[in-house]
Amino acid sequence: MDLHQLQNCDFFKGLSESDIASLLFSNPSAVRIYEEGDLVAHQGEVCDKLAVITEGSVYSMMSNSYGKELIVGDLTAPEILGYTYLFATNNTFSVDVIAKSHSKLYFIEKDRLVSLMHERPIFMQSFMRGVADRNLKVFKLIYNLNLNKLKQRVLNYLNEHQEITNVTELAKQLGVARPSLSRALAELRRDGLIKR
Repeated sequence: MDLHQLQNCDFFKGLSESDIASLLFSNPSAVRIYEEGDLVAHQGEVCDKLAVITEGSVYSMMSNSYGKELIVGDLTAPEILGYTYLFATNNTFSVDVIAKSHSKLYFIEKDRLVSLMHERPIFMQSFMRGVADRNLKVFKLIYNLNLNKLKQRVLNYLNEHQEITNVTELAKQLGVARPSLSRALAELRRDGLIKR
């Protein structure tokens, strides 16, 4: 991914290519490569850096001691990981973050971000907008998971994504067992609300 593409990312709005290069490339050890299935961050790990995903994608997943899993988000380059944790009082990941594909992430120290926010107020506004947008996504997810029946959650998913590519992954995203999702899909087809 080139710097011009990153400059178009909401997070970097108002920064020059040289500002972005300085953020990403000032510490060569801050770049990490992950392969599909690699753990990027684990639940309970302290978040003391922000990660810029410049290639590939990751997903965040919650799980409990009974083995139930819930995918709570996908992030695809160019995207930011760590918005909601970095400045929190309890700045630990509440999810596992797993590489969905070959991915390259650049990690930016918290102190460097704070300095840049002071130097460029527009960057601080972009960061705050990112935190707010991410929180809105979480509220929408909570609403969808807790206040809607499964069939409505499936319809909401289809309204946003147009198709279901993997039933097992969708079951994890919706926090249900695969057989329950299959039954709901069959009922929606029978009722004429979705097609195969």
